[in-house]
Amino acid sequence: MPRLLAVATLCAVAHVAQGYQARGYQPRTALRRAVRQPLSTEVVAANPVRSPSAKMVIPADPLRREAVKRGNRYRSDDWLANVLSIPRSRVLRRISFHLVTNVLWGGLVYFLKATDRLALSMPVLPHTMLGGFLSLLLVFRTNSAYGRFWEARILWGGIMNTCRTLAQYGVVHLRPLSPALAAKFLALLAAFPHALAHRLVEGKIPLQERVQKSLPKPQWANIPSNVLLEMRQVLHDITVIAADKQELSKGLDRRLQLNEVAKRVDNLVDNLGACERILRTPLPLSYSRHTSRFLTIWCLGLPLVLEPVLGWMMIPAVAIICWALFAIEEIGHLIEMPFVPSLNPVADEGTDIADEGSKRFNPPKNPNQLYSYGVPVEVLAATICGEVEDIASTDYGTKE
Repeated sequence: MPRLLAVATLCAVAHVAQGYQARGYQPRTALRRAVRQPLSTEVVAANPVRSPSAKMVIPADPLRREAVKRGNRYRSDDWLANVLSIPRSRVLRRISFHLVTNVLWGGLVYFLKATDRLALSMPVLPHTMLGGFLSLLLVFRTNSAYGRFWEARILWGGIMNTCRTLAQYGVVHLRPLSPALAAKFLALLAAFPHALAHRLVEGKIPLQERVQKSLPKPQWANIPSNVLLEMRQVLHDITVIAADKQELSKGLDRRLQLNEVAKRVDNLVDNLGACERILRTPLPLSYSRHTSRFLTIWCLGLPLVLEPVLGWMMIPAVAIICWALFAIEEIGHLIEMPFVPSLNPVADEGTDIADEGSKRFNPPKNPNQLYSYGVPVEVLAATICGEVEDIASTDYGTKE
């Protein structure tokens, strides 16, 4: 019987593979390489689709969409690649000891049962009832962790918007008052995201030289707060210069502009405090411990429940069930602390971030891997800094 099942499974896999080949299926890596290359004139002419609102010609193949080109979304047809990458899964590595322990326990129970050295068995009903309560605990644990992850991403989105707005205020409103102080203000603004990322990962990424140059000595332990204080001081100096030039007496416009810049700096202070709240406040330890204990005891009872029904098939069944439940719990633990250094290897390749500290690696090939286990603060900081520098390089505010 097991041989027949194996042969049937192989035949089904071969049939699916032939179907994909007949439809022209390409793996994700090959597809991304294909969409990076421009379409030839012959291909566009052979398969055009006219957009109803424009005259531009777009490819008709639905796989060639922007999300696939950028690699920022998973697709339902990635199931085969996801299954084949299980042995390289970081989650599997982290739960391996717990999983192997339960599988060995299941093998020991089967051996004792087969040799008539153990007559103990458990009814199915209590285990089934407890499984419902366990699922609620796991769902609440994972949802709470995901809520922290999503809040962290919203905060970094707010930081990006605020820095973009402050950079525009700096070149349009501050630069005419004092070009030198405006340049210093923009340099501090570009340094703030890197300082914040350095603090949120607790020094696992090096502090950039631009941050060190922009701050006076000595520095506080809270470097991003020090950056914001320097920004306030620069803004105060610009206000004094504007008063000396009698710019503030020209009307409420200048005062409102400087007041708006100060409010945006307040927003950065609020975002800093919100990120530190997530960083310093974990989920209640008692809840995590109870979930872990409940899950361990429930899984240890699985062999006693399944062995009378499944026999030796109980061992792979226990392995699959324990892998699914332990992985759900571990994913909650991983995303509970959402700030991760993003240039370290993440997802299903490389080395564990927590074990490598401040070592530096190349960014992953798939951009989606940056969000596998948290918010990639280093990449987001570099993006914000690049936008601020682009805005600062414009010539707005040089003439009035």
